[in-house]
Amino acid sequence: MSGRDLGRAARPTAVTVVGVLVWVNAALDLVAGGFLLVGATIGGDDDATRTTWAIMGSVSLLVGALAAVIAFGLMNGNPIARIAITAIEVVSIAASVSAAVANPSTAVNEIVSALVALAIIVLLWSADSTRFFRGLAVDQPQR
Repeated sequence: MSGRDLGRAARPTAVTVVGVLVWVNAALDLVAGGFLLVGATIGGDDDATRTTWAIMGSVSLLVGALAAVIAFGLMNGNPIARIAITAIEVVSIAASVSAAVANPSTAVNEIVSALVALAIIVLLWSADSTRFFRGLAVDQPQR
């Protein structure tokens, strides 16, 4: 039996949109991380700059990979995935801001990544999404 057969709330559009946005944001993080790592190997005026770029690139790659994997749980209403994605998106925002400061040439990509992460958090904690992740039936009141 599927969750729909048991009267569980159908996956709201917001959660579907979040799933897609998480995958898009993960891709942006992966691309930005790759660029930062390439920049760390071929660019920068000093060791401190290259080290900063390498750290930011590594963090961005890790965040992107984790988000992509956990996004599958979101689509199935897993509340742990919801919390994990929220935490990952907060880290993603911090990493994007840091990367944009460390390497202004990536600022546009990092700003887009941060805005997508913020949209994900807002949608993920909407009322309809909360009902879905709590596994409430359509006619059940929220606790």
